[in-house]
Amino acid sequence: MKNKFLAVAVLMMALLLTAGCGGGNDSNLTRQANLSPEAVIQHFFEAAKSSRMKEAALYVSPTSMGDTQTVLKFVTGQSSATIKNANLLSVKIVAQQGNYAAALATMQTEQNSLSLILKPVGLEKINGEWYIVDYDQIFRESKYQILAQLLTGI
Repeated sequence: MKNKFLAVAVLMMALLLTAGCGGGNDSNLTRQANLSPEAVIQHFFEAAKSSRMKEAALYVSPTSMGDTQTVLKFVTGQSSATIKNANLLSVKIVAQQGNYAAALATMQTEQNSLSLILKPVGLEKINGEWYIVDYDQIFRESKYQILAQLLTGI
């Protein structure tokens, strides 16, 4: 369980570091609106897998933006350089209370591999939209006490 938490933290950090790199026109980036918590995780994963880190960062909580690479590493178990080989098989909400949701993501670490990993993911609803929250941040900040309790039950 501790490894899962560490992986989410590393994933967020990897995503944030990658999001700060590269050029391009950021004005074309848009976040898909009105997504379920499961769809937020799926959009995040697909954007990161396609090396669209700035787009993936749109699905990370503004309070966790400094930890996007950590989120990436935690959620996928992969760095931004190796995520292309991973597959997100399923995402299931296991608990929800108010503006917080806890999900469990099932991933295949490499294509054509039997190696599966289960990752707990915490989400926060802000202004009607769901965002992924850095796993370590959830347990550091009292603001996320409810979310921490939801994730502890996984």
